[in-house]
Amino acid sequence: MKLRVLSACLLSATIISSFAAPGFAQTQSNTAATNTAAASQAQQMSPAQIAAIKKLNVVSDEGYAAVRGIALARLAIFQGEPDRAKTILTDVKKNLDQAQASTADLATKLKQADGPQDEIAAIQSGQVPIDFAVGVDDDYTVTPENAKHIDNANQHLGNGNTQKAVEELKLASANVFVTETDAKLPDLEKAVDDALAQIANQKYYEANLALMKAGDAITVRSLTENQNSPNTSSTTTQPSAAPAVKPN
Repeated sequence: MKLRVLSACLLSATIISSFAAPGFAQTQSNTAATNTAAASQAQQMSPAQIAAIKKLNVVSDEGYAAVRGIALARLAIFQGEPDRAKTILTDVKKNLDQAQASTADLATKLKQADGPQDEIAAIQSGQVPIDFAVGVDDDYTVTPENAKHIDNANQHLGNGNTQKAVEELKLASANVFVTETDAKLPDLEKAVDDALAQIANQKYYEANLALMKAGDAITVRSLTENQNSPNTSSTTTQPSAAPAVKPN
């Protein structure tokens, strides 16, 4: 299985393009069917949906940069470079401020795009998706028949209905696994403020402990059923892990 890490904006595009990636068992006709489905998806998305996805990507990137920066600041503390940790955390705070300043606008755009109410409520509370991971079986073959279900799945993703998209992918016999990483921005900022205060007082061990608490604000959710796992859906807290480097 190939695993791709991607931003929120690219989720729907990656689902469809994954089936046409080099190394997958496909004929030229199958690839053509996939390209047709991708083009159809782009045409079906409304201006409001496109605007919401673009805004979500901006907020997601800011949150992702903050989480990554927290991990780098902890590393700097352990390496005996508190000044570098302070510089990193100052930038992290800017990322968090910018992300939180945009959540109200993001929620408005999601409402205009008829996004799911629970997702809108989460964003209004300061919890935003910062990363997705998508896994697809390498031997998947796209046919004209299941390409229709893939097209429907992308339409649901464009509307923010991830679960319905997963159901369509099942109808297409696609073995796809999706996980989402969320971050609670206000909790992250509190941890960063505490760490900066401890660094200012030259209490570096305490600063590290404050940053460890930031992990409580990061959760990973399974959005699909994994046939290799007895749990069909889960929400877990990652106390110290940071997401992998995002692709450009």
